[in-house]
Amino acid sequence: MDLALLERVLADRGEPAYRAGQVWEWAARGALGYEEMSNVPASVRELLAAEVTFSSLTFTDEAHSSDGTVKALFRTGDGHPVEAVLMRYRDGRRSVCVSSQSGCPLTCSFCATGAMRFGRNLTPSEILDQELHFRRIEPVDHLVFMGMGEPMLNLDNVLAAARRLPDVGITHRRTTISTVGWLPALTRFVEEVEEPIRLALSLHAADPRLRSQLMPVNDRYPLDAVLAECRRYFELRRRKVYVEYVMLAGVNDSTEQAR
Repeated sequence: MDLALLERVLADRGEPAYRAGQVWEWAARGALGYEEMSNVPASVRELLAAEVTFSSLTFTDEAHSSDGTVKALFRTGDGHPVEAVLMRYRDGRRSVCVSSQSGCPLTCSFCATGAMRFGRNLTPSEILDQELHFRRIEPVDHLVFMGMGEPMLNLDNVLAAARRLPDVGITHRRTTISTVGWLPALTRFVEEVEEPIRLALSLHAADPRLRSQLMPVNDRYPLDAVLAECRRYFELRRRKVYVEYVMLAGVNDSTEQAR
Protein backbone atom coordinates (compact mmCIF):
# COMPACT_ATOMS: atom_id res chain seq x y z
CA MET A 1 0.00 0.00 0.00
CA ASP A 2 1.02 3.61 -0.45
CA LEU A 3 2.29 4.29 3.06
CA ALA A 4 2.65 8.03 2.53
CA LEU A 5 -0.97 8.24 1.33
CA LEU A 6 -2.07 6.05 4.24
CA GLU A 7 -0.52 8.45 6.74
CA ARG A 8 -2.05 11.50 5.03
CA VAL A 9 -5.55 10.03 4.92
CA LEU A 10 -5.43 9.03 8.58
CA ALA A 11 -4.00 12.39 9.64
CA ASP A 12 -6.69 14.28 7.70
CA ARG A 13 -9.33 12.24 9.52
CA GLY A 14 -7.75 13.10 12.87
CA GLU A 15 -6.77 9.54 13.71
CA PRO A 16 -4.08 9.00 16.36
CA ALA A 17 -0.51 8.75 15.10
CA TYR A 18 -0.28 5.05 15.95
CA ARG A 19 -3.12 4.09 13.60
CA ALA A 20 -0.90 3.94 10.51
CA GLY A 21 1.44 1.65 12.42
CA GLN A 22 -1.44 -0.68 13.24
CA VAL A 23 -2.41 -0.92 9.59
CA TRP A 24 1.19 -1.50 8.50
CA GLU A 25 1.63 -4.26 11.10
CA TRP A 26 -1.31 -6.15 9.62
CA ALA A 27 -0.02 -5.71 6.07
CA ALA A 28 3.46 -6.83 7.11
CA ARG A 29 1.99 -10.01 8.63
CA GLY A 30 0.44 -10.91 5.30
CA ALA A 31 -3.13 -9.68 5.77
CA LEU A 32 -5.23 -10.06 2.63
CA GLY A 33 -7.16 -6.84 3.13
CA TYR A 34 -8.38 -4.17 5.53
CA GLU A 35 -11.28 -6.35 6.64
CA GLU A 36 -8.87 -8.58 8.59
CA MET A 37 -7.59 -5.72 10.77
CA SER A 38 -9.65 -6.44 13.86
CA ASN A 39 -8.03 -3.79 16.09
CA VAL A 40 -8.73 -1.02 13.56
CA PRO A 41 -12.20 0.61 13.87
CA ALA A 42 -14.65 -0.49 11.20
CA SER A 43 -15.20 3.11 10.10
CA VAL A 44 -11.47 3.53 9.50
CA ARG A 45 -11.29 0.27 7.56
CA GLU A 46 -14.13 1.47 5.34
CA LEU A 47 -12.40 4.80 4.79
CA LEU A 48 -9.12 3.13 3.84
CA ALA A 49 -10.83 0.67 1.51
CA ALA A 50 -12.30 3.64 -0.34
CA GLU A 51 -9.25 5.92 -0.40
CA VAL A 52 -6.06 3.83 -0.07
CA THR A 53 -5.68 0.89 -2.45
CA PHE A 54 -4.47 -2.09 -0.44
CA SER A 55 -1.56 -2.62 -2.86
CA SER A 56 0.16 0.07 -4.90
CA LEU A 57 0.66 -2.57 -7.63
CA THR A 58 -1.85 -4.48 -9.72
CA PHE A 59 -1.00 -8.15 -10.20
CA THR A 60 -1.43 -9.12 -13.86
CA ASP A 61 0.30 -12.45 -14.54
CA GLU A 62 2.72 -15.07 -13.26
CA ALA A 63 4.92 -17.87 -14.54
CA HIS A 64 5.86 -21.03 -12.63
CA SER A 65 9.01 -23.14 -12.91
CA SER A 66 9.27 -26.84 -12.10
CA ASP A 67 11.64 -26.03 -9.20
CA GLY A 68 9.00 -23.92 -7.44
CA THR A 69 10.20 -20.52 -8.62
CA VAL A 70 7.41 -18.04 -9.36
CA LYS A 71 7.79 -14.87 -11.43
CA ALA A 72 5.05 -12.28 -10.99
CA LEU A 73 4.22 -9.37 -13.28
CA PHE A 74 2.61 -6.23 -11.89
CA ARG A 75 1.58 -2.81 -13.14
CA THR A 76 2.03 0.40 -11.23
CA GLY A 77 -0.87 2.81 -10.86
CA ASP A 78 0.38 4.70 -13.92
CA GLY A 79 0.82 1.56 -15.99
CA HIS A 80 4.53 0.73 -15.75
CA PRO A 81 5.50 -2.98 -15.69
CA VAL A 82 7.28 -4.43 -12.66
CA GLU A 83 8.55 -7.97 -12.10
CA ALA A 84 9.37 -9.84 -8.90
CA VAL A 85 10.43 -13.44 -8.35
CA LEU A 86 9.89 -15.85 -5.46
CA MET A 87 12.70 -18.41 -5.19
CA ARG A 88 12.11 -21.54 -3.12
CA TYR A 89 15.21 -23.43 -1.96
CA ARG A 90 15.50 -27.05 -0.85
CA ASP A 91 16.78 -26.05 2.59
CA GLY A 92 13.56 -24.16 3.25
CA ARG A 93 14.71 -20.64 2.46
CA ARG A 94 12.28 -18.37 0.66
CA SER A 95 13.83 -15.41 -1.13
CA VAL A 96 12.20 -12.66 -3.16
CA CYS A 97 14.01 -10.80 -5.93
CA VAL A 98 12.47 -7.35 -6.28
CA SER A 99 12.74 -4.55 -8.82
CA SER A 100 13.83 -1.03 -7.95
CA GLN A 101 12.91 0.57 -11.28
CA SER A 102 10.52 -0.11 -14.12
CA GLY A 103 12.92 -0.74 -16.95
CA CYS A 104 16.55 0.31 -16.67
CA PRO A 105 18.59 3.09 -18.31
CA LEU A 106 21.93 1.25 -18.20
CA THR A 107 21.47 -1.09 -21.21
CA CYS A 108 23.68 -4.03 -20.21
CA SER A 109 23.87 -6.17 -23.34
CA PHE A 110 22.89 -9.48 -21.71
CA CYS A 111 19.94 -8.11 -19.72
CA ALA A 112 16.37 -8.17 -21.04
CA THR A 113 15.42 -5.23 -18.83
CA GLY A 114 18.15 -3.13 -20.43
CA ALA A 115 16.41 -3.57 -23.78
CA MET A 116 13.19 -2.12 -22.36
CA ARG A 117 12.27 1.51 -22.35
CA PHE A 118 13.10 3.01 -18.96
CA GLY A 119 9.95 3.98 -17.09
CA ARG A 120 10.77 5.45 -13.71
CA ASN A 121 12.06 4.78 -10.22
CA LEU A 122 9.76 2.78 -7.98
CA THR A 123 8.54 4.20 -4.70
CA PRO A 124 9.31 2.48 -1.38
CA SER A 125 5.71 1.25 -1.26
CA GLU A 126 5.91 -0.20 -4.77
CA ILE A 127 9.07 -2.05 -3.78
CA LEU A 128 7.54 -3.37 -0.56
CA ASP A 129 4.34 -4.43 -2.29
CA GLN A 130 6.33 -6.84 -4.46
CA GLU A 131 7.47 -8.65 -1.33
CA LEU A 132 4.05 -8.42 0.32
CA HIS A 133 2.44 -10.10 -2.68
CA PHE A 134 4.44 -13.23 -1.92
CA ARG A 135 4.24 -12.73 1.85
CA ARG A 136 0.49 -13.19 1.54
CA ILE A 137 1.19 -16.62 0.03
CA GLU A 138 3.88 -17.87 2.42
CA PRO A 139 6.56 -16.52 4.79
CA VAL A 140 9.64 -15.05 3.11
CA ASP A 141 13.00 -14.72 4.90
CA HIS A 142 15.44 -13.30 2.31
CA LEU A 143 15.25 -10.48 -0.21
CA VAL A 144 17.58 -9.34 -3.00
CA PHE A 145 17.42 -6.11 -4.98
CA MET A 146 18.39 -7.81 -8.24
CA GLY A 147 15.26 -7.41 -10.34
CA MET A 148 14.51 -4.73 -12.90
CA GLY A 149 16.63 -1.60 -12.65
CA GLU A 150 19.83 -0.46 -10.97
CA PRO A 151 19.17 -0.09 -7.22
CA MET A 152 21.88 2.54 -6.77
CA LEU A 153 20.03 4.83 -9.19
CA ASN A 154 17.11 4.78 -6.75
CA LEU A 155 19.06 4.49 -3.53
CA ASP A 156 16.88 6.60 -1.25
CA ASN A 157 13.72 4.64 -2.07
CA VAL A 158 15.57 1.32 -1.98
CA LEU A 159 16.91 2.06 1.49
CA ALA A 160 13.52 3.29 2.71
CA ALA A 161 12.02 -0.03 1.65
CA ALA A 162 14.94 -2.08 3.00
CA ARG A 163 14.64 -0.45 6.42
CA ARG A 164 11.05 -1.69 6.71
CA LEU A 165 11.87 -5.29 5.77
CA PRO A 166 12.47 -6.47 9.36
CA ASP A 167 8.77 -5.76 9.95
CA VAL A 168 7.90 -8.45 7.40
CA GLY A 169 10.40 -10.97 8.77
CA ILE A 170 13.46 -10.20 6.64
CA THR A 171 16.46 -9.04 8.63
CA HIS A 172 19.06 -6.66 7.27
CA ARG A 173 21.61 -9.48 7.19
CA ARG A 174 19.28 -11.34 4.83
CA THR A 175 18.83 -8.35 2.54
CA THR A 176 21.16 -7.80 -0.42
CA ILE A 177 21.47 -4.74 -2.65
CA SER A 178 23.15 -5.35 -5.99
CA THR A 179 24.90 -2.78 -8.17
CA VAL A 180 26.65 -2.67 -11.52
CA GLY A 181 28.98 -0.12 -9.95
CA TRP A 182 27.14 3.21 -10.08
CA LEU A 183 29.89 4.94 -8.17
CA PRO A 184 28.30 8.06 -6.62
CA ALA A 185 25.54 6.07 -4.92
CA LEU A 186 27.91 3.21 -4.08
CA THR A 187 30.07 5.72 -2.23
CA ARG A 188 27.00 6.95 -0.36
CA PHE A 189 26.09 3.38 0.53
CA VAL A 190 29.58 2.69 1.85
CA GLU A 191 29.70 5.87 3.92
CA GLU A 192 26.12 6.18 5.16
CA VAL A 193 24.47 2.78 5.54
CA GLU A 194 25.20 1.43 8.99
CA GLU A 195 22.66 -1.40 8.90
CA PRO A 196 24.26 -4.77 8.00
CA ILE A 197 22.62 -4.87 4.57
CA ARG A 198 24.64 -6.98 2.16
CA LEU A 199 26.30 -5.54 -0.93
CA ALA A 200 26.70 -7.44 -4.21
CA LEU A 201 28.70 -6.37 -7.25
CA SER A 202 27.34 -7.29 -10.66
CA LEU A 203 30.70 -8.03 -12.30
CA HIS A 204 30.28 -10.33 -15.35
CA ALA A 205 33.77 -9.61 -16.70
CA ALA A 206 37.08 -8.90 -15.00
CA ASP A 207 38.64 -7.54 -18.18
CA PRO A 208 37.76 -3.82 -18.45
CA ARG A 209 37.40 -3.85 -22.24
CA LEU A 210 35.05 -6.81 -22.23
CA ARG A 211 33.13 -5.41 -19.29
CA SER A 212 32.60 -2.17 -21.20
CA GLN A 213 31.21 -4.16 -24.13
CA LEU A 214 28.80 -6.00 -21.87
CA MET A 215 28.09 -3.13 -19.48
CA PRO A 216 28.50 0.40 -20.88
CA VAL A 217 28.48 1.81 -17.34
CA ASN A 218 32.08 0.59 -17.10
CA ASP A 219 33.15 3.42 -19.42
CA ARG A 220 31.72 5.96 -17.01
CA TYR A 221 32.79 4.30 -13.77
CA PRO A 222 35.78 2.02 -14.48
CA LEU A 223 36.06 -1.29 -12.68
CA ASP A 224 39.22 -0.31 -10.80
CA ALA A 225 37.40 2.59 -9.14
CA VAL A 226 34.41 0.40 -8.30
CA LEU A 227 36.61 -2.32 -6.80
CA ALA A 228 38.44 0.30 -4.74
CA GLU A 229 35.11 1.38 -3.27
CA CYS A 230 34.20 -2.24 -2.55
CA ARG A 231 37.49 -2.71 -0.72
CA ARG A 232 36.80 0.46 1.27
CA TYR A 233 33.40 -0.97 2.19
CA PHE A 234 35.07 -4.07 3.61
CA GLU A 235 37.66 -2.04 5.48
CA LEU A 236 35.05 0.30 6.94
CA ARG A 237 32.21 -2.14 7.65
CA ARG A 238 34.02 -5.49 7.84
CA ARG A 239 31.38 -7.03 5.61
CA LYS A 240 31.93 -9.16 2.53
CA VAL A 241 31.06 -7.98 -0.96
CA TYR A 242 29.35 -10.69 -2.99
CA VAL A 243 30.10 -11.04 -6.70
CA GLU A 244 27.57 -11.87 -9.41
CA TYR A 245 28.80 -13.33 -12.68
CA VAL A 246 26.59 -14.50 -15.54
CA MET A 247 28.41 -17.08 -17.66
CA LEU A 248 27.98 -16.26 -21.34
CA ALA A 249 29.16 -19.07 -23.62
CA GLY A 250 32.16 -18.03 -25.66
CA VAL A 251 32.13 -14.52 -24.20
CA ASN A 252 33.26 -14.45 -20.57
CA ASP A 253 33.68 -18.13 -19.70
CA SER A 254 37.28 -18.74 -20.77
CA THR A 255 40.19 -19.77 -18.56
CA GLU A 256 41.79 -16.40 -19.27
CA GLN A 257 38.74 -14.63 -17.88
CA ALA A 258 38.87 -16.75 -14.74
CA ARG A 259 42.47 -15.74 -14.13
